[in-house]
Amino acid sequence: ESEPSWGTLTAIDTRNQGHIQWQIKTELPLIGGVLATAGNLLFMGEGSGMFTAFDSQNGKRLWEFNCGAGVNAPPMSYKVGNQQYIAVAAGGHGLLKTPSGNALISFGLSE
Repeated sequence: ESEPSWGTLTAIDTRNQGHIQWQIKTELPLIGGVLATAGNLLFMGEGSGMFTAFDSQNGKRLWEFNCGAGVNAPPMSYKVGNQQYIAVAAGGHGLLKTPSGNALISFGLSE
C-alpha cells in the first residue's frame, strides 16, 4: 500500500512576515514550476494534464486546459510583436505514472 501524496500551491506574502495569502491543494505532487506575470496571472501545470491560470492576488481559478499528458515542466512566457504567449511542455512522468505524451503547447493571452 502506498502513502497518500498530494501537492500544495501556496502564495506567501513576503511583505507580511511570510503570511500565507492563499493555498490550493492538488491531487498529485507538483513537480513542475509556476509562472507569474506582471498582469497578476499565475500559471501552473499538474501531473493530471491540467494547465491552469489563477489570479495571483486571491488564488481564484480563471482558466484551465487539459493538455492530454502530465504537465510536469515549468511554463514560460514570450512575446511576438504585441502578443504575449504562455507555453508549456506536456510529457508526463514515468515514476509518478502520470499520463504520458509529447507536446509543447502555446496559448495567446488576450489584452
